[in-house]
Amino acid sequence: MPRPLIGITTDYNDRLTQHALPYGYSTSVELAGGLPVLIPYRSDLSLIPEFVDQLDGILFSGGDDLDPSCFGEERHPECKAIDPLRERFERALLSEVEKRRLPTLGICLGSQLMNVHRGGSLIQFLPDHKREVEGAAIEAIEHRRMEDWRRRHDVKLIQGTSLAERLRLGDVIVNTSHKQAVRRVGRGLRVVATSPDGIIEGIEDPELPLFLGVQWHPERMHDQPEQLEIFKLLVERARSVR
Repeated sequence: MPRPLIGITTDYNDRLTQHALPYGYSTSVELAGGLPVLIPYRSDLSLIPEFVDQLDGILFSGGDDLDPSCFGEERHPECKAIDPLRERFERALLSEVEKRRLPTLGICLGSQLMNVHRGGSLIQFLPDHKREVEGAAIEAIEHRRMEDWRRRHDVKLIQGTSLAERLRLGDVIVNTSHKQAVRRVGRGLRVVATSPDGIIEGIEDPELPLFLGVQWHPERMHDQPEQLEIFKLLVERARSVR
């Protein structure tokens, strides 16, 4: 049986002269049984329906920070603006794949894009965000990568969600390298994972075949079975709606 074709959005190099993407995304999709194909965001928007015609599923990858004007805020001075051409392309692409109910996985920026697309908002700079659980202040976790790629923390999986059912776990250890996160959850989305300091680490729309976003980077941990399962979930949902 042919492998499902999984599109992966691309990032860019420091000089904005090349499309770029860490190997982990395509490797994870391949190991999960899919056939990865990269989507160049500098393509004309009119080509988006033709791209989507070819796909069985899609992965929105990580990157820089969205324009906060879309949720009514000024940009925080610590934020790094995404290439506006990438943001414009991926917003249009997400609208098209959502309309077609194409199985979708968002990672880091991809998850944030999914939330903002549904009218949600973001915490722009986590170090400035006071942590509270049930009204009580708690110690904040450092979610940014800083100098250590190996930084890890626990994430609690919300039972009854696609992620918890797939992983069959109550919690999972994840890497962390983000300075933004979901603040207000978008329309039709529910929280599927949280960190010990109350930060939302995963969202989904349970009414779609798969519309799942995670804040961490499972593609950097695809040697861990529970992390690879996230990509297997995408590939299997893509195969089932083919």
